[in-house]
Amino acid sequence: MELLAPYMNYIITAGIALAVLLAGILLYRLLSGPVMGRKGQRLGISEYHEIDKTRRLVLVRRDETEHLILIGGGQDLVIESGISLNSGMDDVREAPRPPIPIRQAPRAPVFGDRRPALRPVEPPMMSQRNYEHEEN
Repeated sequence: MELLAPYMNYIITAGIALAVLLAGILLYRLLSGPVMGRKGQRLGISEYHEIDKTRRLVLVRRDETEHLILIGGGQDLVIESGISLNSGMDDVREAPRPPIPIRQAPRAPVFGDRRPALRPVEPPMMSQRNYEHEEN
């Protein structure tokens, strides 16, 4: 206790200041009105898609309306606003799409009446050339 005696005035002052600060925070929270949180959930994020490391497409929902926003990068940008959730698409079903046609494999090109060789013809080796020349 003898070591703390010279600092006792500072310790008591700091304790009183901390108590006054806590009392002020509690009084402020009691007197301020409640903050509307998740009761109605009017605001939310429907979907998001990361484009790259800095940019993201976000579909934000408010009440019965959605907004498509591009965030990140240099600035934020509203791509489309006023997208209605009840646009009548619930009643209309998408018509079945026809199957995608299958393409045939490509054929080798034909130049007139001759076809190009599929494998290049290698010229005979020098030793074979000399041997064939000597036979003739």
